[in-house]
Amino acid sequence: MTDVLIICGSKSDAHISDKVTQTLEELGIVYALEIASAHRNPDRLHKIVKESTAKVIIAIAGLAAALPGVVASITNRPVIGVPVAAKLGGLDALLSIVQMPKGVPVATVGIDNGQNAAHLAARILGVKTDSLPLPSSYAEAGVDEEEVSRGLKTIGEYVKKSFEHGKVMQEYGHYANTVKINDDLCIGLSTDGVGSKILVAELAGRYDTIGQDCVAMNVNDLICVGITPVGFVDYLASEEPMPDWILSQIGQSLYEACKESDIPILGGETAILPEIIRGLHEPGLDLAGTAVGIANPNELIDGSGIQKGDIILGVASNGLHSNGYTLSRKLIFSKYSITDVLPWGITVADEMLRPTRIYVKHFKALKEQGIDVRGLAHITGSGFKKILRLSSMKFKMNKYPELQPIFPLLKDIGKIDWYDMFTTFNMGIGLIIIVPADQAAEAMKIIGDLDNVYKLGVIEEAERGSVVIEPYGVTISE
Repeated sequence: MTDVLIICGSKSDAHISDKVTQTLEELGIVYALEIASAHRNPDRLHKIVKESTAKVIIAIAGLAAALPGVVASITNRPVIGVPVAAKLGGLDALLSIVQMPKGVPVATVGIDNGQNAAHLAARILGVKTDSLPLPSSYAEAGVDEEEVSRGLKTIGEYVKKSFEHGKVMQEYGHYANTVKINDDLCIGLSTDGVGSKILVAELAGRYDTIGQDCVAMNVNDLICVGITPVGFVDYLASEEPMPDWILSQIGQSLYEACKESDIPILGGETAILPEIIRGLHEPGLDLAGTAVGIANPNELIDGSGIQKGDIILGVASNGLHSNGYTLSRKLIFSKYSITDVLPWGITVADEMLRPTRIYVKHFKALKEQGIDVRGLAHITGSGFKKILRLSSMKFKMNKYPELQPIFPLLKDIGKIDWYDMFTTFNMGIGLIIIVPADQAAEAMKIIGDLDNVYKLGVIEEAERGSVVIEPYGVTISE
C-alpha cells in the first residue's frame, strides 16, 4: 500500500523528486511517483489524486506552481508543496504555494528542498526518523549475506546433484564452471547481472555504462577459471517498453564491452513485466547476461596450483564496479544528491556509474606470454572473501595502494570498520593474480602495459585459509 504520492508538474522536476524518493527510501516509506500538470493535464491529475490510496501527497512545481493548490482543492489529505527554482529563483513558486485561501492548506518547504518534504511526510505518517541510523554493514543495509549463503547452500545441493549428467570440471561455488566435451575442449559458462546499480542509472537518467557492467561481471568470472570468452547473450526486463534512447545507450554499452572482450553478442531476450519490475522512476528495468567460453581442460585454473612463496598481484579497479550498491547508495544519498559534486571534483552520478573494468585482455596477455597463472580472483560481492575460493593458504598482503577517494568517503559516512569495507567492496583492486615469484616481475610488466598493477604480498602456508591485509589490520578467515 502506498504511503506517499509524489506528483511532479513536469519531467524537468526530476532532480527535485529524486531528493524526495531517495529520502523516502532511506526511511522505508512506500511511495508512488506521477507526472501531471495542473494546467496541461487537469483531468489526469484529478484521476490520479482520486484513485490514489496514499495518506500524504507531495506536489512539486515551479513558476506559477498551481499544482499543490489544485491538489489540495480536491482532497482532504495533507498536501506538501515543494517550490522549484526557475525564472525568479523559485520565489514565484514559493509565494504561489504559500498564499492559499483559508480552509485549503498546503504545507510548504524551502525552494528545491525535496528532502524536507519527505521528512515532513514521515512525521505526518508517524515514522520516527531519528531512530533510523545509517547502515554500517551490508546486512544493516538490507542484504544479509549469511542468509543468502544459506539459500545458495539449499539450491547448491540440486546443482551438485546435476553434475552426474556431464563431465563437470570445477567444484560448485567457483567463479564459473565448465563441462568437458572431449580431451581437447571444455565449455565454460557464467551468468550475472548489474544489480541495484541500475537504480543509480535511473536517478541519473543515463544508461551508457551499465551494459559494460553486465558484460564485465560475466567475462571477468570466466577468466578466473582459465576460460577464454567467446560469446555473450543478454536479458533485459522492463516495467514497460523502453524508449529508444535508453535502448540505444544500453545497446551501445553492451557492444563496446563485447568489442573490448573480442566476443560477439549472440542474441538475448527482452521481457515486459509490469507486475514484477519496479524502478525508482518509470520505467524500471533489470539487465543481466550470460557469457560462454572455451579452454583446453589442461588450461583450467582453479587455485590448486598455488604454492608457498607465490606472489600476490592486484590490478586496479575503476571504483565501486557493480557491487555493494545496496549499502553505498544509502550512504552516499544520505549526504549528496545525484547531481552534487564530490570533494574530488566529479558528480555523484559520474562516480557511481563508473563502468566495471574488463580484464580479458590482461588474462590473454599473461597466457600468450607463458606466465604460469596459478590463481585468479575477481573481487566483486563479498569483497576479499572471494580470494578464499582459490586455496586454503594464507594470502598475506603487506602492501596496499592508496585508496580511491570513494572508499574512505563511504567508510566515514557509515562509520564502517575496515573488515566490513574489505568484505563488501573491492577497495580499489578488481582482480587478484597469483604467480610464481620468479615470474612476478615479468607479469607486472605485461599487466603494467594495460593497467595499474601492484605487488601486494606473498602466499604462506596455513592450516586454515585466510586473507591478511596488514596495512589495515584486517584478517578474513574461512
